[in-house]
Amino acid sequence: MIKPKKLPLVFLLLSFGSIVFWWYQQRSRPVEPDYSYQREMPVIAVPAEVSAIRDSIVVTGTAEAFRDVEIFSETGGLVRKAQVEVGDRKAAGAVLYVVDDELQSTSFKKAEASFEKAALDYVRYENLHREGAVALSALESVRLKREEAEADMITARRNLRNTRIKTPVSGTVTEKVVDEGEMVQPGMRVANVVDLSRLRITFFLSEKEVSNILPGYPVRVTSDQHPGVLLQGRVSSISGKAGRDHTYAAEAVFRNSADVPFRAGMFVRVILSGDTSREALMIPRIALAGSIINPEVYVVHKGVVRLRQIGAGKEYGEMLEILQGVAAGELVVTSGQHELRDGMKVRLVPQKKMESAR
Repeated sequence: MIKPKKLPLVFLLLSFGSIVFWWYQQRSRPVEPDYSYQREMPVIAVPAEVSAIRDSIVVTGTAEAFRDVEIFSETGGLVRKAQVEVGDRKAAGAVLYVVDDELQSTSFKKAEASFEKAALDYVRYENLHREGAVALSALESVRLKREEAEADMITARRNLRNTRIKTPVSGTVTEKVVDEGEMVQPGMRVANVVDLSRLRITFFLSEKEVSNILPGYPVRVTSDQHPGVLLQGRVSSISGKAGRDHTYAAEAVFRNSADVPFRAGMFVRVILSGDTSREALMIPRIALAGSIINPEVYVVHKGVVRLRQIGAGKEYGEMLEILQGVAAGELVVTSGQHELRDGMKVRLVPQKKMESAR
């Protein structure tokens, strides 16, 4: 009779014996062949081809006015006329506001008269000095008075002109700050004018992209708001210092479209494409069996597919540049690869036949 203390040991030995027996039975059972490798899987494959490509980068940018000018009053007084409205197109030198000029006009007339008198005095003293009637010091004193009177006249004329507040650049009025009957002071902001005949496009490049872009690089700009309108230009400047996000600010200047003008603040698509092309090995993007982070493709060789890791370059539409892993002319599977495994037999079929079978 088995003692109670030995029962756990007996159960443990029986369990171990059962496991050993089950393992032996499983090991001696014949392995069934995997017939999935024996049948030929129909696939579509295309050769990797060398093509001439032109490197391009597409980034988002912002359109800004080539000139964005804040206009300030250089005089003080009551606005008698406001000859400006938001949206008006103004040429450089056009009058926007007319400020009361009564005091400035009077001051100018007085300064002009003083200058004319000083000029006549100088001519008279110059003749007397030539005849020896007055000393040179007296002539110099009169000459200085003439110059002072001339300076006063120039200042008075400038103050009179400042009563006509003008735009220094040609452009479109985007803001009107004051109106008729309001008071303005020197240094007061009165309007904003933007020059949209040309655009300044601001965009950002990554550390990898900026190494291949230099000022003068060709740029094209389009916008979802104006499909079909394409502006041509070149990179005008690139920042030498990256921002906190490790991108570099760049600018390009374009002549705005006359028929469908772009507006300041509009988001645009910036396309940077080189002048020269290069050769690259290309395959369809749909040939990838894995993700673009860990790219793999199935390559057909003598009726068998092999899974290969590849080095992927840039994408060009539906095509993908291959840096390594596939040679030119090798067949890569473009349809049916998600049902394949490495070493499986395949049968190449035309694309039309595969589509009809589906």
